[in-house]
Amino acid sequence: MSFVQVDNVRTTPRRKLTPHRRLQAWEKTGGVCVLCDRTIDGARERWIVEHIRALELGGLDDLENMGPAHEACASVKTRDDHRRAARAKRQKIQHIGADEPRRPLPFGKTSQWKRKVSGRIVPRGIRVEPGD
Repeated sequence: MSFVQVDNVRTTPRRKLTPHRRLQAWEKTGGVCVLCDRTIDGARERWIVEHIRALELGGLDDLENMGPAHEACASVKTRDDHRRAARAKRQKIQHIGADEPRRPLPFGKTSQWKRKVSGRIVPRGIRVEPGD
């Protein structure tokens, strides 16, 4: 019997981004946006240090996975990363069987029918006399 390997979708812990690490990320690419490959004018344009592979998708919090990016480019990528991480987590929940069952139990509290101790099946919400 073969087993399916489930990828771990846990979020990597984020370390503090010091000015020294921020400078290292800038110098690694020479001030080029890691998302759109255009040069960033550090004095005129707003930029952030972006993780190339998002932490919530298993990316590492080290300089090899970081680089400068325009704020506008980063916001588009972050939105897509959140969507992909949510999908991966939904798939993992479904794969390990931790999700809510789609079909309720027969004659459960959400069913319109009720099974009496005697074995009779009656509509839920209608009071039936004990002798019936």
